[in-house]
Amino acid sequence: MPEKLPVLPAGQAFFEDLRQENAVYVDKSAYLPKLRERGKFIFCARPRRFGKSLTVSSLDAFYSGRVDLFQGLAVEERMSSPAFVPRPVIRLDMSDVAESDSKKILKRNIIDILDHNAERHHVSLRGADYANALKYLLIDVRKASGKKVALLVDEYDAPVIRLAEKDKLIYNAKLLADTRSVIQNFYSIIKTAEENIEFAFITGCTKFSGMGVFSMLNNLVDISLEEDFAAFMGYTHEELESYFAPFIALLGDFK
Repeated sequence: MPEKLPVLPAGQAFFEDLRQENAVYVDKSAYLPKLRERGKFIFCARPRRFGKSLTVSSLDAFYSGRVDLFQGLAVEERMSSPAFVPRPVIRLDMSDVAESDSKKILKRNIIDILDHNAERHHVSLRGADYANALKYLLIDVRKASGKKVALLVDEYDAPVIRLAEKDKLIYNAKLLADTRSVIQNFYSIIKTAEENIEFAFITGCTKFSGMGVFSMLNNLVDISLEEDFAAFMGYTHEELESYFAPFIALLGDFK
């Protein structure tokens, strides 16, 4: 009887689901604490389908103290140590607001994301606008938990990229400029609320210097091309041979 293959999580972006399904996971967990050691505000750009959302999801589980999801992985021992301190996590997936077709709708959709995070931490969302709502969310979550926050921003550039990629016939230069302005104001709050943040990780497809939305956040450490983090996302040749050996063997049988 042929050996049953493990679950192959094609396109799976949720770390919790992947681990609970006992799916193949190429262990990148050793990098998670190293990010904070590298800096407080970390940026990493990677192409599409390169594991950015899965990485953000694993960081969420790591900072939330979900040691049950890291059993057998490189970081399990560290998370099980009394010295390990879980953090409240605010997670913003900006691809959720990427289809906003006006400045007003974009702001409202950002508020919805923040409100979801507020509910997660049992606080009420407050603030005069979408940017101040993020500032007060960071303040209130820290106050409620007694701990500084881990802030995770996935697909930071999605709202701008989606507009820039639209067909030229429906391209709207004003909406593109408005969108860039809205998210620039939004991200500027990260700098002003720094005292409430223990760690921030921001990822997307484009370099932040080219997107021009982080003018106020001048303390980002860009690890996109750093050798120490070259294998942080994606698979090395050795990892392919090790983790996917049963699948490779099966393909060999079909030749």
